[in-house]
Amino acid sequence: MRLEHAELKTFQAVIEANGFNRAAERLHVTQSAVSQTIASLEAKLDVVLIKRGRQLKLTDAGRRLLDHANAMLQQEQQTIEDINQLKRSERHTLNLAINSTINRFYAPQLLSKFSKLRDDTLVKVTELPSRNLIYAILSGQADLAIGPFQKYMDAFTTVPLYRENRHLVVSPKHPLFAEVCKAPNKSLRDCILITSFLDTPELRPSQQRIRDRFHGVWEISSLSLRIHLVEQGLGVSFIDSKLLQEHPLCSAFALIEGLPFSTIERQVGLYYKVGRHLNPAHETLISLCRDFWKRKGV
Repeated sequence: MRLEHAELKTFQAVIEANGFNRAAERLHVTQSAVSQTIASLEAKLDVVLIKRGRQLKLTDAGRRLLDHANAMLQQEQQTIEDINQLKRSERHTLNLAINSTINRFYAPQLLSKFSKLRDDTLVKVTELPSRNLIYAILSGQADLAIGPFQKYMDAFTTVPLYRENRHLVVSPKHPLFAEVCKAPNKSLRDCILITSFLDTPELRPSQQRIRDRFHGVWEISSLSLRIHLVEQGLGVSFIDSKLLQEHPLCSAFALIEGLPFSTIERQVGLYYKVGRHLNPAHETLISLCRDFWKRKGV
């Protein structure tokens, strides 16, 4: 199943114009064509997207699709603008995707050094959950990514930089704090896991799904919000060891020990799609990253 560009554009137009007729005028097509496109889209997804009436209302599925349509069409517009700007100059581009830890601790220094070396480059940096970095590279949203490697990286050229540990933690404010620290194997079944990314269950065998060890899972892309929710005792989470040492709220968290997944070690590095042509800006960043972490000795 594929969501076609014309379907997303029509769906977005209907919502923005708050009507099928006005959307048709905006798109320079007939009202019948717009209605057929939306009906076909709902049939393809087997779900109602829009509740018809004097005021159009989105269903939950419709709101999710609108978020996707806005992101995809905005990305398309940005790409067109970048290409037009490239046609007017000889500047290179760098579309970089990073996770929250890289953004918080390393990106300011890296980009400061990069700007001094490549002031001829158009730079776009996007912060994403670690697992979403892969999809950003595969979809072409980003050229390079810096973050933890996943289990299978055959489709990517990888540049290892350093290793990190993520620890399962709980706040003293959690109502089951004592039980979780004493007998986590049992108590976690009554806790919410707060994570940056929620895997589709079918993608992993049942024995590898950590989510099944918890009462439920909340997917929160914002690092600061995840930390705040854990600090308030609303759930447990995996937090990078550097954050536990340096973030004022994280310093009070307790490690949940004694489980096979209490600590997760990950290789962090830079990667890009196999066979991708690297421009001088890409090569500069790769060289800079190698030197940067070699000097830090992380």
